[in-house]
Amino acid sequence: MKTGELIREYTIEANLKLNQQYNGTKEAIQLIAEEKAKEFMMTGDIGLSLEERKYLAQIIARSMMQSFSLGYGVGKVEGETKKQIYL
Repeated sequence: MKTGELIREYTIEANLKLNQQYNGTKEAIQLIAEEKAKEFMMTGDIGLSLEERKYLAQIIARSMMQSFSLGYGVGKVEGETKKQIYL
């Protein structure tokens, strides 16, 4: 199997694990995303409605979860192949 296919497979595995085994990690990501949304508002001196704040936190959380899943996939492939992967 090609490296890209392996990464994709393990990334999907990580997404599934975020909903099951790593549920605590998912909750932590959501809490961090809410904090980051508040920091964004303070730093940018921007007022957002509750709905806008929740939406921003969702965007941040999704990005963090994608990064987690991709990192999980890359790490698994690096462990199997004993080679570093550069994206």
